[in-house]
Amino acid sequence: MKLIEVFNRDLNTSLKHNSKDTDAFRLQVDLILKSLVERLSDKEKVIVIGAGKMKDFSATFFVQSFDEVILTDIDMISVNESVNDLNISEKDKKKITKIRIEYTGFEKNSFFKDFKERIINCRTFEKIDQVITSKLDGLDNYHFLKDYQNSGDLVYVSPIYTQLVYNQVLRECSILRENGYPEHMIKYIENIMLDKMVHIIDKFNENIISSLKDDGYLLVISDVLQLDNKSDFYLRVKNGIRSHEVMEEIYTGYKDKHGIGIGDYGLLNLDEKLKSHLSRWLIWPFDESTSFVVKLKIYKKDLNK
Repeated sequence: MKLIEVFNRDLNTSLKHNSKDTDAFRLQVDLILKSLVERLSDKEKVIVIGAGKMKDFSATFFVQSFDEVILTDIDMISVNESVNDLNISEKDKKKITKIRIEYTGFEKNSFFKDFKERIINCRTFEKIDQVITSKLDGLDNYHFLKDYQNSGDLVYVSPIYTQLVYNQVLRECSILRENGYPEHMIKYIENIMLDKMVHIIDKFNENIISSLKDDGYLLVISDVLQLDNKSDFYLRVKNGIRSHEVMEEIYTGYKDKHGIGIGDYGLLNLDEKLKSHLSRWLIWPFDESTSFVVKLKIYKKDLNK
């Protein structure tokens, strides 16, 4: 497996936590999906971005509702295992199309292949800039789902923004740190790559939108806040999660204190490109000690833009 695939495979493998809370989260998502699918004029294709282990939605519902279910991810081992575990007929399994996609172009550019080896020889910020610029060359022209342009009646995006390469950059930097690379240089790399995420997410969103029919719907779930399940903040969120106004107030306070993150920016970028039709806050249980506050949003193309 290639480096980005290995990283995401490890990430998906860590998602082993099953509980009543996990089932409750998936049920909430499924109820919103069912209401949305009832409004669709066509139900030919649903495209799933970041299918993985499919713990956040019911793949069976998609198979029952659409003529074709396109499951995309870089980690096809997890997707294949999850499809094999579905309680559906062989006929229904034939509705499923599985496509391996690396969503950023970093794999095509072999970004991580010799990243540490080239960086460790850099002794100035200018040299670091040169390496990163060469690694990112051509990504403006990177496209995925080219065979599915303007074809999705529904495009479903799992919580994926925070998985788009930046955490892998941080892991590479931690290895550089362990090998004695200067801390101020590492911080520079982390900061410059965080700045680059703005453009990477913008391009990712453009690719998603291009696969959406003009009258189709885009449903996106983004992890915005990480919670310690034993913290007072978790209790505050848990008590306020059913009220959109309360959660918006909690989120605004958190954002004013800590700034916006990658998960926030993914949605803010979509807000600029599409019409928002629904916004919901949910708690996504990750494991026994950690949960995420996620925002679910439904969009349509703004054909007047």
